[in-house]
Amino acid sequence: MTRARHRCAVCDRPVKAGRYRLCSRGCGAKLCRATHRPPCNDVHGGQCSNLQLPDEETT
Repeated sequence: MTRARHRCAVCDRPVKAGRYRLCSRGCGAKLCRATHRPPCNDVHGGQCSNLQLPDEETT
């Protein structure tokens, strides 16, 4: 039986255990630290399930 591998929630790259960033909003997503552009933590920021969008005001 093999161990489950951790993968980046945005780019799906394999990440080593303990060598990734967790989502700053607390959803538990593992994000890689690769130097590609845009960084995965920026991309995930707009996709996070814990993202609080401002209410639209209707006038």
